[in-house]
Amino acid sequence: MIEVTIYFHHGGEWLTSPEPHYDIEWVHYWKGYDPDLLSFIDLVNEYTDKLGFVGVQELIVLAPTGKYFEIIGNEGVRTLTSFISIDYKSINLFATEDCELSVDVPDIVMHNGSFLLSQIVNEGTNYSESEDDSNNGMVFSCSDYDTDKLENFVLKK
Repeated sequence: MIEVTIYFHHGGEWLTSPEPHYDIEWVHYWKGYDPDLLSFIDLVNEYTDKLGFVGVQELIVLAPTGKYFEIIGNEGVRTLTSFISIDYKSINLFATEDCELSVDVPDIVMHNGSFLLSQIVNEGTNYSESEDDSNNGMVFSCSDYDTDKLENFVLKK
């Protein structure tokens, strides 16, 4: 059995231009975790119970290729754990809070072939970005929350 280290990135901000990426602030982790015990609700609860999120809108993983993928439910977790190997045993997770705008990343289940190397299967959509609905690289965050105070509150708990 290969044990994994799961990194929970939080307190940063999502930047959407030119590609979605996360400006990292803090990292919390589980070391030596059995991937067979992973569940979607446990990952979400880590963000809400331990890291002070009000709620999790999206759970996102960073692939070794530098691409982000959304994990939806236990099916997404099972897809993620199917890629675990001696070469891939560090999982970098991110979340968007309920009050944030969602991040436009593909579902990990839609990934064709190896999560580590291959391209994504592009499903046809009827969405086309125009200049009017583009966010022009704006940063989205929970402006109603003081993240420094929230982090101090969580750490003192």
